[in-house]
Amino acid sequence: MNKYFTEIEKLIQSGEYKPGQKLPSVQKLAEKFNASVEEIEDALSELIYEGVLERVRPLPEEAVCIPANQLWGTLGGSHSITKEAKNRGEEPGVEIINWKLVDSWPQIAERLKLDTDDKIQIMERLRTVNETPVAIEVSYFPAKYYPGITPDLFTEKGSGQSSFKVMEEKFGLKSATAQDELTVVCLERREAQYLKVEYGTPVLQRFRVTYSDRGIPIKASRALWLFRAGYQMEV
Repeated sequence: MNKYFTEIEKLIQSGEYKPGQKLPSVQKLAEKFNASVEEIEDALSELIYEGVLERVRPLPEEAVCIPANQLWGTLGGSHSITKEAKNRGEEPGVEIINWKLVDSWPQIAERLKLDTDDKIQIMERLRTVNETPVAIEVSYFPAKYYPGITPDLFTEKGSGQSSFKVMEEKFGLKSATAQDELTVVCLERREAQYLKVEYGTPVLQRFRVTYSDRGIPIKASRALWLFRAGYQMEV
């Protein structure tokens, strides 16, 4: 995430760009903000994943084919990559690709019940299984609940990669419930490169808000998954 994410969002909120209206080209936006094309592309990608913008694509031809990208399978329960990989006898891996402290913005502040001057620690991780990329996870930690948080806490091997374990053992924040939003999105270029699939590949996106045993939102996260999400219900 960069500052142009916020600047473009402000223009949308102000009504300068109307619902259904196409934004200026990336090149024109780069000129407007005196930014690079790459910076604007990153900002637009974030706004697409946030649901603020959408990319209009031509309808594909009707065709049936073998998927070019094989899914990792179905991830059930709490959707823990670390736990699922261990259950399958596979080796989970993690790489932090973004670690940044930023000001909260309207969508995340509302979801995490934060004040506008609160800080958010962003952690973006590439998750692998047997060295094969399976997901990109972006975690949003309200900084006031995580004093002294550092990226090395989340890069240990095995179960040490679990953010929930770190939250409880290092900061005394016990996760009790979570609320998920599931959507399908088409991968932007940057994320497609990390996941080693084609640009525009449809994947499952989950946005989650995690609550403590006291009912306080203690974390939000956005995950792009190369697998299906499974749930179990009592009937």
